[in-house]
Amino acid sequence: MLRTSPFVWFALLIILLLPTAAGRILIDLAGGLMLVFLAIPLLVSGIGWVGWRLIQSRMVQCEVCGVSSLKSSSQCPLCGADFPIENQRSSSKGNSEPASSATVDIVAEDAGLDD
Repeated sequence: MLRTSPFVWFALLIILLLPTAAGRILIDLAGGLMLVFLAIPLLVSGIGWVGWRLIQSRMVQCEVCGVSSLKSSSQCPLCGADFPIENQRSSSKGNSEPASSATVDIVAEDAGLDD
């Protein structure tokens, strides 16, 4: 059985504890690796959450059988019932107002808080 000598462990401990360039490099390397190992799961979970929310926004539920499917299909894949056509962009174009008429003009007035 190959056993590491105590001298190697002592030398590694001295390198880490002494404020030398080698000790700083090892500490910086360990800190960087720890940061990467902590950041990767956070990034993957964030990307997964965004993907899940994107998929949920593109799903529609059948009113007849209750199965969920993508909005791109016009019929339910399980029961064959037609999905209601909900094209919000075309319906909002028909009765839309110009943005200038929906803008609220604000006039500044003195509050009269003089002492």
